Amino acid sequence: MPDDVGRMLEIEGAAAPAVQPRRRLGRTRLAVLAAAALTVLGLGGWALLTWYTTGRHHVSTNNAYVQADTTIVAAQVEGYVRRVAVGDNQPVRAGDVLVEIEPSDYEAALAQARAEAARARAEVQSNAANRAAADAQLRRSQYLADQGLLSSAGLDAARAAAGQWSGSTQASLAEVEAAQARIAAAQINLQRTIIRAPIDGVVGNRTVRVGQLLRSGAPLLAIVPDALYVEANFKETQLARMRAGLRAVVIPDIDRSMRIEGVVDSLSPASGSEFSFIPTETATGNFTKIVQRVPVRIRIEPTPAQRALLRPGLSATATVDLRAAD
Repeated sequence: MPDDVGRMLEIEGAAAPAVQPRRRLGRTRLAVLAAAALTVLGLGGWALLTWYTTGRHHVSTNNAYVQADTTIVAAQVEGYVRRVAVGDNQPVRAGDVLVEIEPSDYEAALAQARAEAARARAEVQSNAANRAAADAQLRRSQYLADQGLLSSAGLDAARAAAGQWSGSTQASLAEVEAAQARIAAAQINLQRTIIRAPIDGVVGNRTVRVGQLLRSGAPLLAIVPDALYVEANFKETQLARMRAGLRAVVIPDIDRSMRIEGVVDSLSPASGSEFSFIPTETATGNFTKIVQRVPVRIRIEPTPAQRALLRPGLSATATVDLRAAD
């Protein structure tokens, strides 16, 4: 029996020191939890302060896209393509030759218009000479009639002849003007056989080829200008304080580390659905309210390095600072 008691005392004595590490572990855990709680509270307070001072004055949307006022170049006259002077993705300046159409038909039309104008001018001279002769005859007839040597019928005939040649002269003068107009139209059509770049930019979507038969109005290529802007489609609930002139920041998806400064240029006069091919009709059928979006144009001025990456059609995130609106 005493041996059993001694053994139990030894066991209890051996187990007694293990109580201290548990207490230390519990205190350490409490310290860690307290530090974590303080960190969370600090971060939460910082986030709340940031939102109150800055965040609540900003509206953002990822429904934004880089845009450009791209020009579609089309043929203004018909004909076969004789030469294509530009290639895909080639920079061009305003006035550079893009495409040449075979001009022989239009050169012939111009020559014909000039010949008709020459004939009309010759007819004017002939009619003017006949009118002068008729006027002289009328004066003689009037003199003879005054002397009683010419009947009234003869005088009337002389007057009719003079009036006829006067009308013919006026008609031939009008024909000269019409011929000159045809010359001008033929010259314009001949000039249009050489298609030039209307703006500075880069050639894209080139579909024209040598030997192709072009119809008037057929698109040939597009020219994308250097000037870019962003069209951001904000929700209607974000537009109460939106104004032109507010500062904006654009982050394109092509490089999320890129920040492009911008300014709100203008707001669309209607929501995007109003300009859709089939506008929504909320007065018929079952009604489901959908938050509308209004396009907001943001003017941007990227650096050369940023511009080298940007392309019209790329998506982006746009954030507008509303503090200046207050």
